[in-house]
Amino acid sequence: MTDIFATIIVTAAQAKAARDAAAAIPGGDGMFTAGLSATGSMPATHYISSGSVPQEIVDAVASLADVSELPPAEAMQAAGLTMCAPSD
Repeated sequence: MTDIFATIIVTAAQAKAARDAAAAIPGGDGMFTAGLSATGSMPATHYISSGSVPQEIVDAVASLADVSELPPAEAMQAAGLTMCAPSD
């Protein structure tokens, strides 16, 4: 399969299932680890992965997540989310 650019946002409740689905496909390890929330504070309510990924991964997580071709900043803004700042 070919790689495509995708920004994928998944709810915290679906994050484990999306991580497991992605990890079962070559190139999918380590996805959905960047936390997002409406305020930028923890706990994360959503997780994001963005970049060039195999179409197979997009297909595997599409029912669990919001998939777009937007750059990550635009996708986060459209969803009303911001990157969570690390806690001290």
